[in-house]
Amino acid sequence: MIENHGAGIAAISYDSAEILKGFADRYSIGFPLLSDSDSAVIKRFGIFNTNIAPGLRAHGVPHPVDYLVAADGTVIRKYFVENYQHRVTASTIALREFGSTGENVEVVTLQSGALTMKIGLSGAKAFAGQEIGFIAKFELESGWHVYGKPLPDSYTATSITFDDPKIIRQSFELPPPVPMEIVALGETLPVYSSSFEGLGSLLLKFPIEAGRTVLSGRLRFQQCSDTVCEPPQTVPFQLPLTLEPFMIATSRTPTR
Repeated sequence: MIENHGAGIAAISYDSAEILKGFADRYSIGFPLLSDSDSAVIKRFGIFNTNIAPGLRAHGVPHPVDYLVAADGTVIRKYFVENYQHRVTASTIALREFGSTGENVEVVTLQSGALTMKIGLSGAKAFAGQEIGFIAKFELESGWHVYGKPLPDSYTATSITFDDPKIIRQSFELPPPVPMEIVALGETLPVYSSSFEGLGSLLLKFPIEAGRTVLSGRLRFQQCSDTVCEPPQTVPFQLPLTLEPFMIATSRTPTR
């Protein structure tokens, strides 16, 4: 997925080269797994996990981080995760950096009045404990708008939230709304019109049973025209996702 955009992938771990080779062979991993057995590189990058005491099996492990690096070695961006059990999916990075989603992603379409929204995850598969992205694309009929933030309490801003026990953290970002003077109300309010899109992320809890599942969310919005302002609406939806079995190495497990 990331390779399709001209980027290469490599992972570095505190495991030995022998362990990494066995892990790569067992799970048919095609990108390089680099051994940093004394954690020297991990320490230089400032991501050494000091919460794990010397003598414990996982001592030497880094905090999980994904780096996007330019051809000249400059770090463009990093995706940092504090908890060792958590990771960011490659599909999330591809969505954030290149605007692309994985293969076989199912897109859910919601339509109510003048508003149509299409929403889908960044990838069709993930592991428990991973952060997966999603993208929501909105289309409004001409002459209609929905509200953004900040907004007085008497109006409802456009939002997407997930009330699902499989999700332990979430975010959703929309572009800055455009101030609109609404003569009938005597106010200037932040709105979206025409087409726009937002990006979000969902951190899955660990563990979760592998297999087919759905993530339950809801869209909240209030659509208005120059003459009509409809009541706020809440539209539920479900995004399908396949949770893959957790990979276990014969000894220590590599981290990307």
